[in-house]
Amino acid sequence: MAVAQFGLRGETFFPVPSLLRANPFLLGYYRLLYGLSQKEFYSKGPFGRFKRMEQEGYLSPRADQAVDELCHALVQTSVQLLQGIGEISLQNINELQLLTIGPQLRGSENTRIGQRATKEVYDLIRKLVAHCIIDETTTTLIIENAAGRKVLIEFGSDPDIRITETLPEHARPIISVEVKGGSDYSNIHNRLGEAEKSHQKARAMGFFEFWTILRSRVDPEAAAQESPTTSRFFNLDGIRNTRTKEHRAFRDTLSSILGIQIVKGT
Repeated sequence: MAVAQFGLRGETFFPVPSLLRANPFLLGYYRLLYGLSQKEFYSKGPFGRFKRMEQEGYLSPRADQAVDELCHALVQTSVQLLQGIGEISLQNINELQLLTIGPQLRGSENTRIGQRATKEVYDLIRKLVAHCIIDETTTTLIIENAAGRKVLIEFGSDPDIRITETLPEHARPIISVEVKGGSDYSNIHNRLGEAEKSHQKARAMGFFEFWTILRSRVDPEAAAQESPTTSRFFNLDGIRNTRTKEHRAFRDTLSSILGIQIVKGT
C-alpha cells in the first residue's frame, strides 16, 4: 500500500536512513508512531545502541553503521501497522503517537508517586531512629543498636528499602520494605503483585522480614493472598500519624527488630 495515495510523503510513515542521519531525534517520532515504549524498544533486542539518537540527537559511529539495518526492521513494523489501519492521515499519525505517549507519561507519573512515597517513609524512619544515627548519606542511614552492632538502612529500589545488620564476619539481611504510593484502589492488585516479586527476590538474598507499605486501604486477608511473602502490611498515612495504633505498631516492631529503644510519642 503506497502512502502517496493518501497525499503523504513516504517518510511520514517509513524511516529513511538519510533522514535519521541528518536528524537523529526523528527516531523518537517513529518509535511513538509504531506504539513502542522507550523501555520496550531500547531494553529489548539490539536497539539499545540507538537510545542517544532520541534522547540527545547523537548518532555514534557504532550506531551509524547499523542505521540501515534499523530502518529495515522498523519498515517491517510500519508495513504491518499500515495494513492494520488501512487509511492514514496526519491526524491518524498524531493520534497513534498520543496513544503511545499517554501510558509513557502515566508511567513517569507513577514513578514520581512511588519516589515521593518512599521519601515519606524515609523521613519517618529517620525521625524514629535519629538518636541512634552515627553516619548517613542521602540514601543510607547507619545506626548503632543496643548490642553495639551497626545497622544499615538503605533507600533504593527492589526492594525500596533494605535493612541490614553488620556482623563481624558478614552482613545479615533483616527487613525488605516495598512502598506503594498510589492511592487508586483499582490498581492495588498490580501493586501487590510487584511487591510480591520484589520480596521473593529479597528472600533469595537472605532477608527474613518483608513489609509492604500501601497508600491505599486494603483488606489484610485479601492483600495476603496477593502477596503471601509479605509478613506485615502497613498503611502509609496510618504509620505517619503518630496518634494511630498503626503508627505505634510500626514504631514498636521497628524498634524490636533493629534492637534499639524508640521513645514513645516519636
